[in-house]
Amino acid sequence: MEGDSSKPGGGGAYHYWSRRHYLVATGGIAALSGCLGGDGDEADDAGTTTGGATSTTMADGEEELPDGVSEEEFENGPVPEAYRAAVSLGGEQRNADDLFAKGDVQFSEYDEALENNAHQPGRCCANCGEFIADRNGDAFGACSAVDGYIDGADWCSVWEELPEPSVPEGLTESELPTAQVPAEYRTASSQGGEERDPDDLDTQEAVQLTESVEAIADGLGQPGQSCGSCAEFIPDKNGDGWGACAKVEGYVAVEDWCSIWEHVTEER
Repeated sequence: MEGDSSKPGGGGAYHYWSRRHYLVATGGIAALSGCLGGDGDEADDAGTTTGGATSTTMADGEEELPDGVSEEEFENGPVPEAYRAAVSLGGEQRNADDLFAKGDVQFSEYDEALENNAHQPGRCCANCGEFIADRNGDAFGACSAVDGYIDGADWCSVWEELPEPSVPEGLTESELPTAQVPAEYRTASSQGGEERDPDDLDTQEAVQLTESVEAIADGLGQPGQSCGSCAEFIPDKNGDGWGACAKVEGYVAVEDWCSIWEHVTEER
């Protein structure tokens, strides 16, 4: 990791160009109706929706808590057992005895973070190396550095960049979007339970695959969306830092985003 999560304010460099940004630039900014919206994505009185996942903000502006969780537990933990010693998107194991309190790291929802001089556009918990995505279907995750329940659309000052993995041996960067993925991914099941069919995949260009930080900053994606929190993502299985997708061809990184994003619990 380039970032330093040992103290508030740490974070990696913000890169503005990559192979995925190139795909968006060359493919153009297509209309996203039917990709980010569609059936079941309309807002209602209880909250809003982003890419098929209902947000956790109620009509009165207060955050809706998971069933049976008090405000004290939500802010300070303990989190559910599945998260207490879990490994984050960036490979950091959570230690419940060595965590920041939310109040010590300027923790806030994304809209509030936009007013913070320490925040950079597009950064949110879902594309942070410390984030642990939802594992129990309540739409919240956790953090390997900060206590309490965490929404992917939140942000804090220990945000840590998820760097793009190195190009695998035998491939060039330009080949990654269309390359055949390693055997262990070709018919694997995604983290949402979708089996990959190598004969029925979208191209990365067609779904505007790019880095999630850039997608959110540019208004293509919504805060909280990244491949790491997507139901279609197949996490790294061979240690090279790359993953794959049940719906999209080529190599895919955990910090990416595309227009067919679905919340990680959408298909459970």
